[in-house]
Amino acid sequence: MALNMSNLMKKIKWTKIGKLEWSDNLGEMTWDEGVKICETLNGRLPTRIELIDLVDNHKEEIKDWDYTNAFWSSTQHANTPSIAWYVYLSYGDTSYSTKTNRYYVRAIRKS
Repeated sequence: MALNMSNLMKKIKWTKIGKLEWSDNLGEMTWDEGVKICETLNGRLPTRIELIDLVDNHKEEIKDWDYTNAFWSSTQHANTPSIAWYVYLSYGDTSYSTKTNRYYVRAIRKS
């Protein structure tokens, strides 16, 4: 992951939705890279349920986001630690994939 973290931290915009703040789209990366970048930003990957909640209950707040892609969640597959869940924000579809695949990431933190 070739990101200049100090520049990234200065540029990140956070959006308050409910009791959480959501970062800008941080780009496409592996699950492990996503976990690390979220921690660097003093946040975390959202759970699968938190991502689905955006689709179900906050469509108006995210209407300007580019949400047509799949976003990693922090939710890992119960029986296979090398797999985690992702969510398409455009329609709430969920599936799982090996953590080495690349999906988009948004960090969250409590506001």
